[in-house]
Amino acid sequence: MTSGTPLTQGERTVYSFYLLNYNGFQFAQSLSEIPACQGPEVLALLIEVNPIQEPELQRYPTRVEKFCNNFVIRELMGDITVLFVEAAVERMFNADEVTSIVDLAKLECLKRKIVSLFFTQ
Repeated sequence: MTSGTPLTQGERTVYSFYLLNYNGFQFAQSLSEIPACQGPEVLALLIEVNPIQEPELQRYPTRVEKFCNNFVIRELMGDITVLFVEAAVERMFNADEVTSIVDLAKLECLKRKIVSLFFTQ
């Protein structure tokens, strides 16, 4: 269970999330730390597949956070599907990146691996 409280930092609004565990509440720095999002696993797959070869353009932790933001919103609506997870993986990259720096074969591989992460036991 999560609870978000907006915290203002400059121009952006940042949300703090509290994870309920057996010992009470635990502070989470980002949505990727919420177990349902599997942020560390998604990051590991992103690094393994490595669809962007140029290190200065990778920004993989930021991309995983974006994926987790989309995932949490959809999870709250109770509508996580294979098509949604594939779309959320694609949304980690903007259109310009997909057409110019992302290896499309690796992107398809990444989508398959992340879908399998969420839908295979």
